[in-house]
Amino acid sequence: MSGPAQAGADAAPQGTSKAPAGTHPEVAPGTAPGAADAADSAALSPAEWQFASTQRAGLYGWFARLYAQEVSEDMYRSHFADGGFAPFAGLAELGLATEVQRLDAAIATLRAEQLPRLELAADFAQLFLLDGKTSALPYASAYEGKDAGSPLYGAAEARMREFLAARSLTLQADFREPADHLAVPLALMADLAEKDLSANDIPVAAGAQAEFLRTALLEWLPRFVARCQQARPRFDVYPALAALLLGFVRADVAFLEDVAGGSEPALR
Repeated sequence: MSGPAQAGADAAPQGTSKAPAGTHPEVAPGTAPGAADAADSAALSPAEWQFASTQRAGLYGWFARLYAQEVSEDMYRSHFADGGFAPFAGLAELGLATEVQRLDAAIATLRAEQLPRLELAADFAQLFLLDGKTSALPYASAYEGKDAGSPLYGAAEARMREFLAARSLTLQADFREPADHLAVPLALMADLAEKDLSANDIPVAAGAQAEFLRTALLEWLPRFVARCQQARPRFDVYPALAALLLGFVRADVAFLEDVAGGSEPALR
């Protein structure tokens, strides 16, 4: 696994198996992660499951990298510059056209700046590195109380460390963030999707993934997204990205629940 300097959320879990974010293929423009193509779960073949899982793993890894650290110069050129790779393009097929268009517009506005990557880095710092009153802290524990800004390193952080330990995974030493940082469950979801590519029991695998998303992300992600909108950085890139992420996770849970049918297993 490459270090976080190469791919931000590669700073997410590593251990007995490789963490996913820097290794799985990314999603080509116009390619959906599978949710829209599997409305009839009974017809989902192993090949279709593998294809959807590969696309989903790539997207979760991409989202994780963007939240683990500010965008590097190389990543800006390859993903955000005019004509660059746009891994989120296919999400419009999941009913997220409005969110994709918003992110496209935000990136286009950013490109017009003389130093766009530095402007994006400044917004990253404003949103994710300041205090909880004026920013949108990317930690689950910050949203466990009645209001955003709950004490950090709380029960949510302990739960994620327990999950990592159960899977013999740890955080990279140079990823100096608590385990409930948003990049961690995103990279873990990429890991789950990748490892379940050839699952013997697809409904059970889908049910376990859906349960992970519900408990590790959806319990707090909507409040984080709301804080991103309220914080109002100079550019709309990160608020738009947060809205797109929430839409994608919700669509993915619906897809996984459909594939799982009545299967609601505990996480393995």
